[in-house]
Amino acid sequence: MNFLLPANALSLKGDSFYHIVEEYCGKEVLELLRFQLIDSSMNLIEIDDVFSILQFESDRTLPLKEILGISVKNKQDNYSFFIMPGIRLKLEKFIRSLRSLIPSIDSSSSSTTNALTISSELVQQYPFLVDLVYSLESNLLTDFSLDFLSNMISNATRSKSSFRYKQSIKDFATSMFILGGRCVYEFVRLNIPGSIPSLTSLRLILTSSKCNFIEGEFQYDRLKDYVNWSQYKYVFCGEDSTSVVPKISYDTRSNYFVGFTLPLKNGFPCTRYFSTNSLGELETWYEQIDKSDLINVHVIQPTCHIGQVPPPPFLLAAYGTNSVYTGEDVLARWSRIFDSCMAQNIRVLGFSADCDPKQLKAMRESMGFFSRQPTDFEDHPNCFNISLLKVSKSVVFKTKPMNLYMQRNVKTITKFLVL
Repeated sequence: MNFLLPANALSLKGDSFYHIVEEYCGKEVLELLRFQLIDSSMNLIEIDDVFSILQFESDRTLPLKEILGISVKNKQDNYSFFIMPGIRLKLEKFIRSLRSLIPSIDSSSSSTTNALTISSELVQQYPFLVDLVYSLESNLLTDFSLDFLSNMISNATRSKSSFRYKQSIKDFATSMFILGGRCVYEFVRLNIPGSIPSLTSLRLILTSSKCNFIEGEFQYDRLKDYVNWSQYKYVFCGEDSTSVVPKISYDTRSNYFVGFTLPLKNGFPCTRYFSTNSLGELETWYEQIDKSDLINVHVIQPTCHIGQVPPPPFLLAAYGTNSVYTGEDVLARWSRIFDSCMAQNIRVLGFSADCDPKQLKAMRESMGFFSRQPTDFEDHPNCFNISLLKVSKSVVFKTKPMNLYMQRNVKTITKFLVL
């Protein structure tokens, strides 16, 4: 149910607008709108999310947050802001009431209303207008295509300081920046003005995101949400490393330095290890600790039925390394990943790697493939039987492995030929 607003509510500006906001929504909403220089009804209904400014950490927004909601901390020690439901409800109801006052054209008045016409000169100059109108009438465009076009066209009528972007455009811009890099992002932004946010705005979007990653921290809770979303509880875990330029940087969110090689404990990196307030200790680290020249990534790929489109992979963890570890470290890491996933009711069918010798050794020992090295997997309660293979006593191959393992065939054959 909407508010019963005055008939002239859409034309209110300045003090008269603020007066009606305070009357229907309260002083808290009034301060929020004044802070953002929203001084008219028409400006208010054109904004996608009035509360989006509260996502940013600033000394100027602290007074607003104190009167509009509370800050909460999750299990990962990350803070998020919770807006009081009553405040949000009143403002959304007020905006909905304003939009209901916008005059609409119904079938009874269509005969007396002039239809929108486009001049023939304009159509000849821009022939795509005919295709655009047809696509809109026939609903041929996707939701994202409509958001992209409407966003770009509406920003073309505004100054650069007044550009606005829908959430789908922000998500697209974030993905393009991560996958394509800065040069690709700037190339698109400069050639299609108003289509995606500037780099400054994009950095604010990235820093305000609640889905921040800590180096070496395995995201099991988020993995559970991801598996529930994809509805596939059988997964494969992939592990691979790629070279990077050694560089030390400071993570302001977690208050630790990134770029040093994290020490391993039972095959797992010790997270938040390099944190200090001493300049001398930091100098010692620079002189004595190896800098990471590789980044090790763990991804989860859900399995699906034949003919179905598999969901995208999930990034479980990432951390820097210098490749100084053993096959036992790999086995211990995989075993813990398996048990942690089982605790979330997620069955890891196997592990895949890029034919690193230490990972290949861990696979051989786990499967017992030409190896009699004992492991902790033999008596694991989640082992499965291999019934398709008849294994004789002369062949060393375990019939009750815990996982399956995969390597890149070309690299594996190359290594065997070298040996």
